[in-house]
Amino acid sequence: MLLLGELNSNQPNIQSQENENTVELLSKLSIQETRVKELESQLQLERFGLQRFTNDDSMIQFYTGFPSYSTLTCFYEFIAPSAQNIQSAYYVPSETTHCSGRPRCMQLIDEFFLFLCKLRVGLLDMDLAVRFNCSLPTISRKIITWANFLYFVLGSIPFWLPRCEVQRLMPDCFRENYPRTRVIIDCTEIRTQHPASLVANSMLFSSYKGTNTLKCLIGIAPHGVVTFVSSLYTGCISDVELFKLCGLLNLLDENDDVMADKGFTIKSLLQSKQVTLNIPAFLSAKRQFSPSEVSETERIASLRIHIERVNRRIKEFHFFDSPVPLNLLGSVNQLWTVCTLLTNFQGPIVKKF
Repeated sequence: MLLLGELNSNQPNIQSQENENTVELLSKLSIQETRVKELESQLQLERFGLQRFTNDDSMIQFYTGFPSYSTLTCFYEFIAPSAQNIQSAYYVPSETTHCSGRPRCMQLIDEFFLFLCKLRVGLLDMDLAVRFNCSLPTISRKIITWANFLYFVLGSIPFWLPRCEVQRLMPDCFRENYPRTRVIIDCTEIRTQHPASLVANSMLFSSYKGTNTLKCLIGIAPHGVVTFVSSLYTGCISDVELFKLCGLLNLLDENDDVMADKGFTIKSLLQSKQVTLNIPAFLSAKRQFSPSEVSETERIASLRIHIERVNRRIKEFHFFDSPVPLNLLGSVNQLWTVCTLLTNFQGPIVKKF
């Protein structure tokens, strides 16, 4: 009976000691959890990903082309709802059609960042595979997937502005001399690899560039926003023929003005829709230009410079620095269009706008 009484008297002490041990263990666990979170946060900053550059807008612009982290995240929030439902060859087919496939190996925003790094910096697939800890086939499939996705998302945005909006946003330099200008057009080319087929080689060869190229027509509004991007055509096509095929003529309205360089001898095509063409004067059989022709040529050149600046912005996507591989010809149109339209999110071309 005495031994039982001692056990009963010691039971509160044992329970109290257990409570203290539990509190001590919970405290240690809390400290370790905090330490784990700190290490995870440090690892997040050390690994190559968007999170690493959240406070460095210059690096964001270098790797993505967006002027700041806030602009990039704003664009991502716009595309994220539909991007979460992407179905493509990147994912393993599922028995249920509503399922998107296997889980991603990285966050969706980092996939977007990977795609932008490929276009903007021109990183090789092997480099991206090491940076993002993925296999080469996975990198390739992600790039194609995002190219197709953004091609449709950006293509659904009505970049072609109505005349009233063009007039409202028109800079003074256009309003004074060419107030009816609807679009400024120009052609640009990107190099491709040389195919083995002589027929394909002759179709891709550009006499202007002296190499194999793909050619595109770009149109911008007077205030510098890209409003039209044609599909890519083989380099042998002329500027006039490209204009006929690209569909821009159907978008123009009566009494619009189009500004271009001398290569676009499309006056007769535009007259059928009562559209005016503003291009530099031709010397033809004359020995020299008249003073009025010289003045007009200078005015047009000073305004056309804006589309050259847009072309430079597009070429700053260094993916196109090297010739496009032949195995990417099925996706290069999407990649080029996405790069072109993404320049609209880099800020205004015309400073007065």
